Amino acid sequence: MKWFSYIFFSLIFTLSSCSSQKTFVKEAPFTTGDVTCQYWAGGRAESGSGTKLKIPVGQLDKEGVTFAQAFFRGKVADLKMVKNSDEMYAEANFSNKMDKPDIVMHADPKKEVGNKPPKLQKENPFELSENECVISYTENGELKYLKIDNVKELKPKMYQ
Repeated sequence: MKWFSYIFFSLIFTLSSCSSQKTFVKEAPFTTGDVTCQYWAGGRAESGSGTKLKIPVGQLDKEGVTFAQAFFRGKVADLKMVKNSDEMYAEANFSNKMDKPDIVMHADPKKEVGNKPPKLQKENPFELSENECVISYTENGELKYLKIDNVKELKPKMYQ
């Protein structure tokens, strides 16, 4: 009987963890226009490259909405609000910067104390196709996710 109760409770705990999956909202308190992405590359090797995701945001119904992150092509970036003339945009910059920190390699491990471990990149928890993105936002303190289809890719921008 004890084994049955152990198995029963372990099964309950295992299945209850499935409810923590992220779900998408059907209707957001704002509208989005044509979402675009544009690959960019700097003129020098050290300036890096990346992709800029631009989400036009209109008719924000509620004041308690703040944008948090964007998930796109396996990467995660913070969203920031930008105002151009009369339009509001939520922008995310997915940078491919190749910063290699200086590390000390020495036979004496005491001289390697100042080395910092590499920062791990945040993982994308969503299965998305190439032209889909997910944005996260908080509405009255509750974190919500909105999936956006048909992200249009613009011509790459090459800086000199």
